[in-house]
Amino acid sequence: MTDETDYARELEFVKDLAREAAEVALQRSRSVTPVEKANKSYVTDLDNDLERLIRERLGAAFPDDRLTGEEYAPGGGDGPRRWSIDPIDGTGNLVHGLPLWAVSIGLIEAGEPVLGVIAIPPLGELYWAVKGHGAWRDGERLVVSDADAFHVQDNVCLGTNAMRRVDPRSLTGRLRDLGSACCEQVFVAAGRLQACVFLGEQAHDVAAGVVISSEAGCAFGTLEEGRLDASAVVARTPIAVPTFVAPPRRLDAMLKSARPYPAPKLS
Repeated sequence: MTDETDYARELEFVKDLAREAAEVALQRSRSVTPVEKANKSYVTDLDNDLERLIRERLGAAFPDDRLTGEEYAPGGGDGPRRWSIDPIDGTGNLVHGLPLWAVSIGLIEAGEPVLGVIAIPPLGELYWAVKGHGAWRDGERLVVSDADAFHVQDNVCLGTNAMRRVDPRSLTGRLRDLGSACCEQVFVAAGRLQACVFLGEQAHDVAAGVVISSEAGCAFGTLEEGRLDASAVVARTPIAVPTFVAPPRRLDAMLKSARPYPAPKLS
């Protein structure tokens, strides 16, 4: 894999692109038309239009790169790099007027997530990271704090799907579900959350976020296998087992305390 200097053009281009997409999204966020998809989740005209905009811009700038996203089939070139796009992560929040949703653009090279940019338009925040060179929010370096245990007032995100597999009583802290995997990952990186737990997320939900959270000092793991690296998290999408994101010592504490619900008894 190449070093950070080789991604300087990509990073600045995608930061500008995320800002453009965020501006469009804010202008249209109160007048979207939701449609229910086969999986009962929402998609809106804004999701579709933003993904087309992002694909067009990336395709023109980097024609050899593969383009993938939530709403459309893969396209672009056949090179070793792949852009993973979530035009609106948290569409349900957007539809219901909850101001926690994000625009996410991640770059994966030869299977390794190397660059991530996430905009949170309702908050006016932009997060970014390049592998090996730190995580940032609007120019401020993000570095997580760590501890050997959780305080009862620590914010811990347990996603709806994960909540059906992990017993909430086995986790210490104030349990939340923000409805946006991208927001949750960058909020852990920023210290607003101390951990989050995923289940069912697709590559576009985590490709950018794992770069940002890992570069801020977070680690990943499952109850079955212990620690995972960022590449493994993306490679295993859709995430099939509860996957924990937290600073390393907190992650170890979670993996020791968390318990799955017992398997149902056969009648």
